[in-house]
Amino acid sequence: MSLKRRETKKGNYKTKRILLFTISFVVTYFLLITAVAPTKYELQEGDIAREDIVAQRETVDEQASEEKLKEALSKVDKQYTLKAEVKIAAENNINTLFEKLISLSATELDEKEKIVELRKIEGITLEESACKFLLSIPKDTLVKLKSEALEIIDSVYVKNIEDEDSESLSDARSLATEKVKALNLNSNISNVLNNIILEQIKPNFYYDKEKTEEKIKEVQKNTEKVVIKKNQIIVQKGEPVTSRQIEILTELGLIGDSAGEGVILLYIVLAILLSSVMGIQFFYIYKNYRSVYLDFKKLVLINLINVFSLILVRCVSFASPFMIPLALAPLLMTMLINYKISLFVNSMNVIIVAALTGFNSQVIIIAIVNALVGATILRKMQQRNDILYSTLYIAVLSGVITFATGVILSSNLKDIFLNSAFSIIGTVFAGVLATGLLPFLESTFNIVTTLKLLELSNPNSPLLKKLLMEAPGTYHHSMLVANLAELAAEEVKANPVIARIGAYYHDVGKTTRPYFFKENQISKENPHDKITANLSTLIIISHVKEGLELAKEYNIPEVIQDIIAQHHGTTLVKYFYYTVKNNSENPDEVREEDFRYPGPIPSTKEAGIIMLADSVEAAVRSINEPTKGKIEEMVNNIIKDKLHSGQLNDCDLTLKDLETIRKCFLKTLNGIYHQRIEYPTEKSKSLK
Repeated sequence: MSLKRRETKKGNYKTKRILLFTISFVVTYFLLITAVAPTKYELQEGDIAREDIVAQRETVDEQASEEKLKEALSKVDKQYTLKAEVKIAAENNINTLFEKLISLSATELDEKEKIVELRKIEGITLEESACKFLLSIPKDTLVKLKSEALEIIDSVYVKNIEDEDSESLSDARSLATEKVKALNLNSNISNVLNNIILEQIKPNFYYDKEKTEEKIKEVQKNTEKVVIKKNQIIVQKGEPVTSRQIEILTELGLIGDSAGEGVILLYIVLAILLSSVMGIQFFYIYKNYRSVYLDFKKLVLINLINVFSLILVRCVSFASPFMIPLALAPLLMTMLINYKISLFVNSMNVIIVAALTGFNSQVIIIAIVNALVGATILRKMQQRNDILYSTLYIAVLSGVITFATGVILSSNLKDIFLNSAFSIIGTVFAGVLATGLLPFLESTFNIVTTLKLLELSNPNSPLLKKLLMEAPGTYHHSMLVANLAELAAEEVKANPVIARIGAYYHDVGKTTRPYFFKENQISKENPHDKITANLSTLIIISHVKEGLELAKEYNIPEVIQDIIAQHHGTTLVKYFYYTVKNNSENPDEVREEDFRYPGPIPSTKEAGIIMLADSVEAAVRSINEPTKGKIEEMVNNIIKDKLHSGQLNDCDLTLKDLETIRKCFLKTLNGIYHQRIEYPTEKSKSLK
């Protein structure tokens, strides 16, 4: 294939996958939209509601939240800081003034000098006439006036005087004036004292902007928004619709042709959620199961099962979400693809199921259990009845979980028992659907399931019966190889069913000329003795090609056909090769290529195991008087030969796997070819 052609094919595959993703996305998104899309109402302000209109989703009432916040902020008082130093300064100024007056009265300074000294006092403003008057007051009176002035200052500052509040300052000064009048002093003394005190009354309670802003922020933080809960009644039946209700209904997308902002956001989130889920599913398959990802039919099958199961979820949920056949997708995907893909894909689908069922907690739990159990319970299915047993197990488990969660969440026993019954019915329905759809999907997508393989193990199947009737020795050999291969496959985590069925059919090509193979030669006559070694080689090698033709004729699955084609790989038919070479006059001219199987070499674990089991069984059977040591030596040699000749290069068997297989073969073969005692015979009595 040319480079250009390969690139074109790769591009086509990419286009197909993108198209598949798009179709699956559109269908699933439509299902989600129908589940979450709000019901539209034709209402105007003043209309009478014919039914209770409830919110179909949770949303924030922005207007109500704003009004609530404004109300809370209006109750926030301005924050002030008390400056105690204002009162202290006033008291200090009065103390200083009167102490100075008392000290000057004892000095011999003239009046002018005394006035100058008084006017030097900071915080006190005195006119010359006031100074003269104060200097004339006796010392005893000054002491008394000082005490009374300080008491008045103290009483005034009992109540804080707010800054930028003229009324507060005016009240304080009025109180001081009244206190001075109450002293019943001489009018001149009273006026001077009042002026001194009034000058000292200043605001001591100042507005703190930072504290106020912190308080506002705290209120804004702690004020919860008004939330309209899901299923909360917006408009009650029989009541006129208000303008505010119209606004809320519009915001919820319940009125008008266009969806509200909240609804549009919901649609966007749904699209992101769905694309993320599907993208992760595709990436998981691409990363871990490249063969499935490259098989477009299997990708289509996975998406078909997903979409079909989600359609059922949407449809059945109208009756009851508990009746949804949640186990259907895990069962089908496990049987048709593999349980690990089923486990991951259906676990991710729980997110979509949750959205389709209104995030019902009980349904989500049941969906998770069905995804986990449904994917794993059938991974080692051996017969068709296993589907029935698995379905019943999941049904009982779903019923128990529904009942248990129902008791926790509700006290309505009638609903609890009814939902539990629905859950069991839904699971049984899933099992019935899975059983019915399985053959259709198998044939449509050409998928080889375990059930289909098990049907081939029936001795009455046409090709196996042909092998039994026409080549009984080969049939017996195939049964022994199957036992060896199945046990080894289980030990190395390969598919034991494929290994067993592949072993049954690996030598069906020998039915064309059965007597040319040793196991079918009843008499001692060997037909190879009458023909050349080259012709014998062609006959021996041809059983692979003829087996492949028979497999196609009898519609044997491709996975078994591959084993038939690969079970000899490109090994050398040593017996005839060395025979020809030893008898040839020119041994160097004898080519190995003429005595090798055409291949290909095994490409899977199962094919590699069957190659080893086939060679080991035939070789051990040829040992005269087999012992444990001889068997072990033969098994070791064969495994080494296949490994060193590169026959196992393309399969996934590791050296550790080969050691496990070797031990498994030895255990089985030693059981088959164990030494038996020689039974004694009765001696005949001589006639007397």
